[in-house]
This record gives sequence, C-alpha cells and structure tokens, in this order.
Amino acid sequence: MKETYIKLIALILVLIICFVVDAKLRGYSSERKLEDGSILITCIAKVISIDVGKATGDSHSWSYPVDGQIVTLRLTSGKYKGKEVFSANPFIGEYTDRVLRVGDSLYVNINLKSGDSVSSGAVLIGEYVRTPFLLYLAGIFIALVIAIGGMKGIKSIAALALSTVFIIAVLVPMCLQGYNPILVAILISAINTILTFLLIGEVSRKSVAGILGTIGGLFVTALLAFISSRVLNLTGQDVSFGFLDLGKRLWLSPQSTNWNFSGILVAGMILGASGAIMDASMAVASAIEQVKRANPKFGVWNCIKAGMNVGKDEMGTMANTLIFAYIGADITLILMPMIQFGEAGRAMPMTRVINQESTSSEIVQAITGTIGIIMAIPITALIAGLLIGRTKSSEYEDISPTVEQTEFKLKNPVFGYLVLVMLILVSVGVHIVYSISRSSSESQVDKAESSSVVSEYVRAKVIEKGEPIETPPSLSYGFGNAENEVLKAKLLGGTFKNAKVLVQNIIDPNRMPLANIKVKVGDEILLKVDGTKDGIERVLMNNYSRDGFLIYLTGILVIVLALVGRFQGIRTALALAISIVIVIQLLVPLIVKGYNALLVVTAISGVIAFSSLIIVTGFNRKTGSATIGILGGVIIASFIIIYADQKLHFTGISSSRTAILTQFTVSEKLDFRNILMAGIIMGLLGTAMDSAVVVASAVREIKNANPKLSTSQLITAGMSVGTDLLGTITNTLVFAYLGLRLILLMTFAGTSIFTGGKLEILSTETISAEMLRILAGSIGLVLTIPITAIISALWDKIFGFLGLIRS
Repeated sequence: MKETYIKLIALILVLIICFVVDAKLRGYSSERKLEDGSILITCIAKVISIDVGKATGDSHSWSYPVDGQIVTLRLTSGKYKGKEVFSANPFIGEYTDRVLRVGDSLYVNINLKSGDSVSSGAVLIGEYVRTPFLLYLAGIFIALVIAIGGMKGIKSIAALALSTVFIIAVLVPMCLQGYNPILVAILISAINTILTFLLIGEVSRKSVAGILGTIGGLFVTALLAFISSRVLNLTGQDVSFGFLDLGKRLWLSPQSTNWNFSGILVAGMILGASGAIMDASMAVASAIEQVKRANPKFGVWNCIKAGMNVGKDEMGTMANTLIFAYIGADITLILMPMIQFGEAGRAMPMTRVINQESTSSEIVQAITGTIGIIMAIPITALIAGLLIGRTKSSEYEDISPTVEQTEFKLKNPVFGYLVLVMLILVSVGVHIVYSISRSSSESQVDKAESSSVVSEYVRAKVIEKGEPIETPPSLSYGFGNAENEVLKAKLLGGTFKNAKVLVQNIIDPNRMPLANIKVKVGDEILLKVDGTKDGIERVLMNNYSRDGFLIYLTGILVIVLALVGRFQGIRTALALAISIVIVIQLLVPLIVKGYNALLVVTAISGVIAFSSLIIVTGFNRKTGSATIGILGGVIIASFIIIYADQKLHFTGISSSRTAILTQFTVSEKLDFRNILMAGIIMGLLGTAMDSAVVVASAVREIKNANPKLSTSQLITAGMSVGTDLLGTITNTLVFAYLGLRLILLMTFAGTSIFTGGKLEILSTETISAEMLRILAGSIGLVLTIPITAIISALWDKIFGFLGLIRS
C-alpha cells in the first residue's frame, strides 16, 4: 500500500509539473531592441480566420501581391495579449509552403517602429508551437514508467534526469573548456552508470556486476572508436542541423576555434553506446539474481551459464539496437542511392554515400557500440555469477518449493569445431568482400539514358606524388597559400580498370579539415571519373576510400559475436545480415515505389523481429511471446506517431538532403512526412526486440530453475527483470540520439550561431522530430515489457490447448 501511495503522489506531481510548465511555455514572449531603434516582439498567436487569394497593398505587413493566405491572428501571450494582428502566408510553389488552419498556434515576430501600434506593425509568422504537445507526451512517458515500474520506475526517471543533467551541466561545459572530450565522455558515462545502477538496484551484488560490465564494454567501444577515427581520417565536421551546414558554420565561428571536433565525434560514439551497454549489463545481472531467487541452490557455474544464456539471447537482438536506431535517425540516407534524378541519374550512388564522413562515422558508431554491448555480456555474467552464485541460499527468499538443481550438460564438441571453421570462413570472407569492393565501381549515370557516357565513382591507389605547387587564389577559394598536389593513381576498378591517371588535390591550411584530403603514396582514394567508352575526359578527387576499413570492422563484429556467443553468436550475425537485407532489398524499394512508409515499416518490423528471433532462439514460446510483445510496442508507438503527426504539422522536409530529394527527384510518390514517421518506428525496433527477448528469456530461465512457479509468480519475476531494465532501457534511445547530437548540444551551449528565441528553436521541425523520436520510441519500449511478461507467463494457457510451441 505504501508503494501505491508513493506512485499516486508521483503521478499527481508529474501532472502538476506538466500544467505549470505548459502555462509557462504558452505565456512565452520577449522584446529586443534592434539597431535601427525599432522593437522586435516575439510571442505566441492563434489563427482565428483565414482569407485565401491575392492580397495587395501595404495596410498590414506586406507590400506585394501574395498568392496564398491572409491570416488574422490573436496574440495569446505577452503584454499585447488579446490583440489581433494580420500577416500574409505566401505560396511560392516550393516545399517550404505550408497551409495554415484556424486554431493553429504559431510564434510571431512583430516589428514595431516608433509610433506604431501592435496592429499596424510588420508581422512575420514563425514556427508552429510544438513544445506543449511534446511536454505532455513526456509526461505520459514518465507516468507509464512510474505506473509500470513503481519505485523502480521512479528511480528510473530520477536516474534518467540525473544522467541528462550530467551530460548538459558537466560533460558539455568540460568539453567547451578544453578538456579532452574522449576522456570526459568515458568519465561521465562511468559516473552515469554508477549512479543509475545504485539508484535502481541499490548497493547490491547485481549493481556491482552491472557497473563493472558496463565500464568494460565502454572501454572497448572507446578504444575501437578512437582507432577508427584515426584510420578513417574523421574530422567530426561533416554535420548538419536542418538546412544548416553546421560543421562549416562552427569552423568559421571564433567561439569554436579551439574545439576538438574529432574528439567530440568519438565522445558522441561513447555516449551513444553507453545506454545500450548499461541495458545489456542490467539484463544479465538481473536475470542471474532472479534465477538465484527461483532456486537458491544454484551455484556459481549454474548462475554464470544462466546469465550467458540470457546474454546470448539478448545478443541476438542487442546487435540490432544501435544499428536500427541510427538507420531510423537518417532513413533518407539509404533512400538516396535508389532514387533517380532524371537525366542526371542518381545524385548519390551508394559508393559515394558510404565513403562520406557522415555516413562512415555513423557506421563506426553503430558497430563499435555493438561490439561494446557484446563484450559487456560475458564480463557481467562472470562477475554476477561469482558474486551472486557464491551467496548462501538463506540470503535469498525461497518464493516457492524448489526442485533439484539442474546440471548443465556440456555441449557437443562438434559445435566448438564449427565455431572455429566459421571464424576461418569469416576471416577469408571479409578479405574476399574487401577485394571485390575495392575493384568495383558505381555509375552515376542511368545506363538506360546513355550507354556511351561514363560517370562513375572508382577506388584508386596513389602510386606517386608530384612536388606541390602554389595555387592561385582563384583556385584556392580565395586563399593564396594553398598547395596543389598532382597525384598519380592507379584505378582499381570500373570501366578503365588498371589505367593510370593524374588528379589534382588542393590542400589549403585555411580551409576546414573536412575539405582537405591528405594522402600519401600507397593510400586508397575515391575518384570521380567522367568520359566515354573511348577514353577518360576528367578525373576529380572525391574522398578518402573508407569502406575497406568498414568491411574489416564489420568482420571484427562477426568474429566477436562468434567468440562470445559461440554457435548462437553465428546465428546472431546471420539474423543481423538478413535484417539489413530485408531493409535494403524490401523495405526501401517499397517506400521508393510509393507505398505508405509508416505501414510498410510497421509490417516489416514484425517480419524482421520474428525472423531474427527464429534464427537466434529457435521456434519456441520465447520467440512467440517476444514477437507479440515487440509488435505490441511498435503498434502502440505507431498510433502515437500518427496522432502526433496531426498535432505537430511535420512536413518531413527538415534537412538539406530531403530538400534535394524533393526538388530534383522525378518520382512524385515519395511522402516525406510518412518517411520521417517510419524512421522513428525503425529506430524503436532494435531496442524493442532487446527488451522483449530479455523478459521472455528471463521468464524461461526462471521457469527452468523452478518449474513449480505459478503464472502470477512468473509474471512477477518477468516484470521484476523488466522493471530493472526500465532504468537502463530508458537511457538507450536517449543516449543513442544525444550521442549523435553531442556537437549540437555544444553549439547551443557555447556559441551564438543560432539566433532567435530558444523556445522557437526547440519548436523547429528538426528538433521536435528528434524529441518525438525519443518519446514515442521510449513509450513503445516501456509498454513492450508488460506485454511480453504477461504473454510469456500465459503462453501455455493461451496456446497449450492447441499443442503449439510448448518448448
């Protein structure tokens, strides 16, 4: 009863806080004096009437003919609250056009000159007011965590809030002050880990094991991310925010002159993986504790084996977590190589996309984070098994009559040889894939348009460098001290394979590092080769050739999966490969053909979840219950997103990449609003799979440890594991996206690049979409836990009479 009252009080406080903050947000207004002496007022207004057609004259805020809407607005905040103003909402036939409706709330900027009344001032319509809706969505998320998790849920929210404060108030300022971003990220992630585990699991053996396992995984991720950034020449400057080329603007800003951009990139990789690694460690440690409670006679070895069983099951879905999170965050990236741009063919062939720094860094972030997750599993299982398995039976309450201790039999040694054979095959296969990729090319021109024109991206090896010569200012972007290197390179593939070409490479110390490609003899580069079948006409330097290293890094991931997960690790790699193939060969083509992206992603999410679990865990009750739990979470999140779409007025065109697709593609079937929504669902999939399979696997292990447990006891035990996960799983998506946007947090905190009110910036589609991605995804994750726990415990009663999947 005490916990029920605490939950009720917490829910009431959440509701009160939402109302208070909402009132504050809706009452926002500001005044700023401009250089010409006029006053710029920013406040909120509601559309009360609309006239459609042409408007001329200068009686309001326009002095030119307007095709579009003439909007009457009532100010709802500020000292002029209640006053009516007028503005034009012009239509210019571009993707920026928006149709306003009566009742819409918008930010408006009113320019008042001396003697003007507010009704006669020049009015400029700004962003939709989106933050109140997102506030209440956050309130729903917090309320669900508390309602489902009880005290653990309250502690989970406290841990998440504390982690967020540490990132914003400690990590970002320390990076701005010049401390090494990588070391700071490791330190803050470790502190977050300790505080999260102690808040949720209190001071216990489970918490100690989870903390040590997480820190071990973080160090693996940090090391691999650092090495990868050096090998791939990642500058950390290939970033954008909406339509803004953020990396270039930061490089030009004196406020960010001394920023360690490459270090910030690696720090973001560490931060992005920390939530998922905590989640994996908590799942293993919690499962071992529940197994020990189910059968207190279990010793060290049995506890370790039970933890590894859960960990191996989790491994099969955790491998998807970060990969799908990052695919969902930038789904248009994988669409671009498949979209035709008229006579020009494809604007961004896959070879060019993969070798861009922004793409390569996201792939590195996903792979290194996943390797860190995998390594955290055996570390946690070993430590938790030693700490918990050695405890006396009397320290754990016997919740039901126990059965004889189960002895785990050694696996057939044939599996050991099979793993060894697979490791050899993976090593050889990776080298073969690398050899094939480096000798391949990808054409930019649609072959159907012209069979004689050659325009392709080809890898080449630098075989000679000429003496650098000074480049005239006209060729060095206005700077006079650039050096023009002439490189002699051998084409490794394409139409003119083995041809030796000369290519200019301008190195300018006054340009941002991203714009300079520094190479030495023996390095591989990516060239753009134009010409005809008769010969080469032009060769241009494009980028570093990064995909070769990415192939080997992927091979390392597969090898780690096989070494840690053994035969199940191999199946995990196969499941991951099939999932990616389904995305590229089925999901993306369906979206490009014009099918509803949201419906396609929701349906294919079920296919990916079921096929992955079948491969990883087999056709059993665990697979069935986890799949139902996953679909439940995904469908609920889909409904939230559909409703949010009506409230938040998203266009889906919130970046320069989507703008390019909108303006130049010959396809009229692409609905970018649905594509944005689909990306949010895709980002949820990996984490939903992880939480569902952990709960389902834990229920199975607990039932194996004590088959006499009742259905209600199984649900309670499954929910206990699930609520332990709440504290870390709520961090997973938050940290994954914060890791991607760490440079953006630093920009807000340390520069004045962004002008205008902070609330209006938060209401931009770019930021609002990120917030919806986190909140809708997290709500889906939270609800996946009870659905899976109930289905897992009731499986036999639901399907047993049919004789279905009882194993």
